[in-house]
Formats: sequence, C-alpha cells, structure tokens
Amino acid sequence: MPNIQAIVLDLDGTLLGNDKSISPRNYQAVKRCYDSGIHIIIATARPPRAANQFLKEFPFVDYMVYYNGALVTCKSKQSEQHIRIPMEISQQINKLIKLRAPQSIISYEVNDSWYTCSPVPDSECAQLGIRIHDPKPQVMDKEYISSLSPTKILVLGCNAWNEICEQFGDHVNVIATDEGVLVQIMHKLASKEQGVEWVLNDIGIKSENVMVFGDDFNDLGLFHMSGFPVAMENAISELKNCAAHVTESNNNDGVAVAIERFVM
Repeated sequence: MPNIQAIVLDLDGTLLGNDKSISPRNYQAVKRCYDSGIHIIIATARPPRAANQFLKEFPFVDYMVYYNGALVTCKSKQSEQHIRIPMEISQQINKLIKLRAPQSIISYEVNDSWYTCSPVPDSECAQLGIRIHDPKPQVMDKEYISSLSPTKILVLGCNAWNEICEQFGDHVNVIATDEGVLVQIMHKLASKEQGVEWVLNDIGIKSENVMVFGDDFNDLGLFHMSGFPVAMENAISELKNCAAHVTESNNNDGVAVAIERFVM
C-alpha cells in the first residue's frame, strides 16, 4: 500500500450517488483526508457550472479537472490550463456526424458555455446530465457554431464514433460513455490523466502516491498512472480488471468504504 498523499475523485457514478448527492459518510471520509494533509482533486467530465453545484460543501478542494482534462483550474493561484479543439477539426467532425448519424444531437462546450444548433428534446435531457431545473444548451445558428474552437463536443445517439476515432484520432480523443449512448470528444492532449499530471507537478506529488476512484472509460488512463486505483462496484469491467481494489457501489458509500479501509 503506497503512502497516499493525494486522492482523485470522479463525480458521477463515484462520489455522487445515483440521486446526484454526496452522502454524509462520503463527505466525512473525504474531509478527514483533507484535514490530515491529503490533497483532494476532483476529475470529472462535467463543465464547471455542473460540477461546482455538487461541491459547495467541499470549499477546500483547490484543484479541479473539468471536461475530462480539457480545463484544469487552481482556485488559490487563480491559474488554469485550457485545451481547445481547433475550429477546422470541429467543423470536419460535425460534417462527418451529420453524414453518418444525422439523427444525433451535437452540442459544444466552450469554457463553461454550452451551445447547440437545435433544441434538446426533454426526453434526451437526462442522458446529457440535464436535471429538471438545469438550463439547456443555448441554441445558436450554424454559422456561429462553425466558428467555435470547442473545449468539448458532446454527441448523443451517434453510432459512428469508431469512424470519428479512425479519421480524427490524430487530433482528438473520443470516449463513448453510458454504454456508448454519449460520445465525448476533446483535444488529443486533453485527458483526465494529463490534467491530473499537471496538478501533481504543480503540488509536487508523484503519481505512485495517488489514490484514484472511478467507474467509467474516461477513468482508465488515471487508473494506469496512479499508485492505488479503486474501482466502484458499479464500474465497467475494464476498470475493475486493472484496479488495486474494487469497493462498494456509488450508492453504498464506496468512496468512504475504501478510504476507511486503506487511508484513515
């Protein structure tokens, strides 16, 4: 068991229960780690506006990795690392998706603003993480959309994501989550592990002294680079196969269970 100096937490399916809340037990376990001098890093696919609403009770978290690593911020230093997809590549990806999967819904995240060409139906909101009172992406004309250099492209209902990988794999990372229903596209240099590496270099901690919690494909890189990766019981098999430990599910305080066993 390595000397844990930092803990990296995914949100959805990990720290958050299915009801999108942080349980008291999880909160207390994470807070005890922070109080003992362990750095707490959040690494999520969510944008700032969606992630921060869950972390109001965690004001002590200094480093945030958003958009699967495309945006990394440090609150105390007021610094950030932001990696965008070039406008030309975004335009070409859009063209391919419209050709191969015209029924899909495409939206574009640009540094915490969210745009789309057509309204998102209410029936599809949940799969994009939009709750009842959450704002939907702003509908803009195609000319404006084509001028963007997005932080992240989200595609719902696209069955051509393998083709996107083949054609644009030199420029972007393509991750299919939620059993392939939601496709997330970021710059090639943007990943959770790259974002966390930037944080670790900033605070002077080696990756072998990091405990990571996750549940989905976008956590795989983190699992390979960390000293003690912990998969949730509800995680995909690929994560469980390379985890140092499989804890309880996100609905059963899995984060706290592992922290109580191995850290505190």
